[in-house]
Amino acid sequence: MKSKPLQPKQNNLSISRAYFFLFLVLSISFLVGIGGVWIYKEFSKFTNESEALRTKSIAQQKIMLINKTEECTNFIDYQNTQAESRTKSRLKNFVSQAHAIASNIYEQNKGKISDREIKLRIKQAIDPLRLSNERGYVFINTLSGVGVLYPFSKENEGRNLINFQDVNKNDLIKNEVNLMTYQDEAYTKYENPQKIKNKYNAYTKVSYIKKFKPYNWYFGSYSFLDDLQEENQKEALSRISQINIGDGNYFFVYKKDGTCLLHNSKESIGKNYREYENIHRRKNVENLLEQATNKGNGFVKYGDPSSEKGIKVSYISTVDDWDWIIGAGVYTKDIDESIAKAHIELRETVLRYIYQIIIVIGISILIFYFTSKFISDKMNRNFVSFNNFFRKASTKSIKIDPKDLYFPEFRDMSKTINRMIDIRAQKEKELEIAKDRAQESDRLKSSFLANMSHEIRTPMNAIIGFSELLQDESLPSETKRQFFNHIRNSGNSLLNLINDIIDFSKIESGELKISKTIFNLNQLFDELHQTFEKIKTGKGKDHIKLQFIISLSDDQSIVYTDPFRLKQIITNLVENSLKFTEKGSIIVTCQLDEDELIFSVKDTGIGISEDKQSVIFNRFRQADDSHARKYGGTGLGLSISKKLAKLLNGKMWLESTVGVGSSFFISIPYQKDKDTAPVSLVSDDSTSNNKLTGKRILIVDDYMVNLKLLEKMLKPTGAELIVAKNGELAVNFCLKNNFDLILMDLQMPNLNGYDTLKLIKENRPNTKIIAQTAYAIAHEKEEVLKSGFDAYIVKPIIKQELIEVIHKMIY
Repeated sequence: MKSKPLQPKQNNLSISRAYFFLFLVLSISFLVGIGGVWIYKEFSKFTNESEALRTKSIAQQKIMLINKTEECTNFIDYQNTQAESRTKSRLKNFVSQAHAIASNIYEQNKGKISDREIKLRIKQAIDPLRLSNERGYVFINTLSGVGVLYPFSKENEGRNLINFQDVNKNDLIKNEVNLMTYQDEAYTKYENPQKIKNKYNAYTKVSYIKKFKPYNWYFGSYSFLDDLQEENQKEALSRISQINIGDGNYFFVYKKDGTCLLHNSKESIGKNYREYENIHRRKNVENLLEQATNKGNGFVKYGDPSSEKGIKVSYISTVDDWDWIIGAGVYTKDIDESIAKAHIELRETVLRYIYQIIIVIGISILIFYFTSKFISDKMNRNFVSFNNFFRKASTKSIKIDPKDLYFPEFRDMSKTINRMIDIRAQKEKELEIAKDRAQESDRLKSSFLANMSHEIRTPMNAIIGFSELLQDESLPSETKRQFFNHIRNSGNSLLNLINDIIDFSKIESGELKISKTIFNLNQLFDELHQTFEKIKTGKGKDHIKLQFIISLSDDQSIVYTDPFRLKQIITNLVENSLKFTEKGSIIVTCQLDEDELIFSVKDTGIGISEDKQSVIFNRFRQADDSHARKYGGTGLGLSISKKLAKLLNGKMWLESTVGVGSSFFISIPYQKDKDTAPVSLVSDDSTSNNKLTGKRILIVDDYMVNLKLLEKMLKPTGAELIVAKNGELAVNFCLKNNFDLILMDLQMPNLNGYDTLKLIKENRPNTKIIAQTAYAIAHEKEEVLKSGFDAYIVKPIIKQELIEVIHKMIY
């Protein structure tokens, strides 16, 4: 009997359950590891902080002692610096008081008793006055230096003291008299340069004197700055005693001879340390004095066996001017007690952290356990949902609901599956939309082509028809003139149509450039008004009232923008208004609103319905097809105008009511430059025909019709005209002759206008050359001017514009 081979045991552990166990084990291991590291760090931190605590505490106490002691010495320094100002203030108050008494006596008795009696009463009133230390008094001298009052030196009264000098050879009275000659009050200050103490000038002396005008006297008093030393010392001791340096600690002050000035022990104050009964106290004070004498500022350690507080650390500082020693100290036992308290608090904090860590780890393990279980259950449910979907999808066209799935990865998978199912329907919808758009585009294109055909054929019909009629020589002159006007107007219509198409093409391709310059807006409005009055008459609409209103002053009308494009926008809007207005008025205005220019064109025409107001700014679109048939137009004018306004950093909008009329508005930034002269937009007297008499002009063009046209245009000016049919002839003419101006076509066979220009300029660099071309592509003007031409004119050539350009070049 053959035994069956052992089959490997099938694994029934699901993915979700395997994930659950793996995640739980890794989470617990991670948390335990992190917790152990955290606890170890806290213990290490505790050990380090315990070791540093004592050093840090002692250092902090030492810094505190230094800062508090420096606070005392700084206060003393401040007191000394303020001694002079305080002395001056006291002297001034003292002398001013005496001066006021004297002034009062004089005012009450003048005219009643003799001056001698008044002077006597003043001296009697001032004589007993004393400063606070009983040493100061008021003296009186005449402005000539004679003593009047000296309470302590009666022998000086009545004497001439002008040459009196102190022991340091200072001319006291003479200096005071000189000051009173130019001032009503003054201070004097004298110092003993030898620093030798004597009865009179032991220290710095300050005086205050004040003029008494009724008798040509001056009052004065003086004081020595060091008279305030005792007062300053008392104030300093009071201030030091109030400085707090902690419980049980205090400041002490000794003189260098050992006398105690300030101490926590009241009975020590006033005694010399040698009188202390405690030998340890005497020894400690002796150490302090020795430190101060030998080393100056610094720390001193000392102990007292009879004290329970142990070693004391004191910081001392000296005040040399007063022979003082200031100090304060702390007991190390107090520091040890503070450290012990801080150590206990630190240990409790560390233990509290450890307990918290253990609790956090336990809570985290529970959270990870339930989280892992929750995720495992959700994964299992997602797998079941996919399994059920694939079973049903094999026989039915269904979708899986992403809301039934928990994890975003599974939801993304379900969306991908659903997207595959939806892709065909989506493509069908896109094809339908594309079809509708193509049909709409085709309809717009057909409408545009139909309009273009109408707009081109209509003026062409007039041009061809009236040209044939003009062949009849029997026509009256007035009739011929009307026919010529019709041909010219039709030609202008064709030119405007071509310009609109070119501008639209440039705007769509982003090649249209704005050329800003300074010009006169009032002048532009006048020109437009005159132009449209003629157009209105030509259209047979003289009954319509046309107004151009501008509210700008002459200074405000000088603006910086592109005058050509602004004129083009306003022209398009006014032409539309004339087209759609049968009666009423057309009003064109311009107003300045803060930093914007607001233009408006208001008419009483047919109006535009609200649902069509946004459509008319689209290309090839008009408010209604019937208007296109009745009024004509390509549907480009408003589209071009709105985009031009945007290129001028402005905007365009409209307000309209059917049957009432329409209002179009344009706003552009208001910019101006007063330092630049405005560009003139109209011709002046210099364009009169007789100004070119005697000037030689060379015309270079390979097309005979253009040559004849230019000859006819320029013949009335009186200029001498020479014709060259190609570039080679033009170069030869220039080698042999001088010309005031050359009109040159750019497109010629063999030698084009650019090459001809270079050859002529080599020999005649100062000759003015104007380029003429039928092309109007983007950037051509800039390229022509960069190549060396002096000016540029575009075909078809307008006679007035041609003559203006020639005048600018010649004159």
